[in-house]
Amino acid sequence: MLGELFQADLETWKQFLTDRWYVLVIALIALLIIIKIVKTVVKWLLVAVIVIGVLLYSGYSLEDLRVDKLKELGEQISEQAAAALKREALEAMAGEASDAVYTQHGDGTFTVQTASLVIKGKIGGDEVSVTYHGAPLGRWKVDETILSLIDQAKAAG
Repeated sequence: MLGELFQADLETWKQFLTDRWYVLVIALIALLIIIKIVKTVVKWLLVAVIVIGVLLYSGYSLEDLRVDKLKELGEQISEQAAAALKREALEAMAGEASDAVYTQHGDGTFTVQTASLVIKGKIGGDEVSVTYHGAPLGRWKVDETILSLIDQAKAAG
């Protein structure tokens, strides 16, 4: 898909790189700094913004980039970012299970809290609300990983 975007007009890209090489250098430096410093999905969103900004600044119009292709690319990036964040949260569940604190509330709900995760749900329910580093990740089905974290937190408390 990206190949189609870059094959559109090689001469335009050559001219852009000749005239505006400093924009590409600044973008690459910004990308390297972001990749080294930022650790979560925000990193990949910033990378996508910079790449799309360079593409737009290069002189291509949205019609040249085929808006539907660009929209599809944005959706793929969003899906990949969400999957990466979910994977990070699942890895944190496995790594932080020994430090998890289980709290049972009087209204039939519970909270499991670790250094980076907060899991809230109804006792006996099949879904929980997951928050990772303060960012809500939505409602997840209770699977083996989540159940294991809950059981370890109960046993520790």
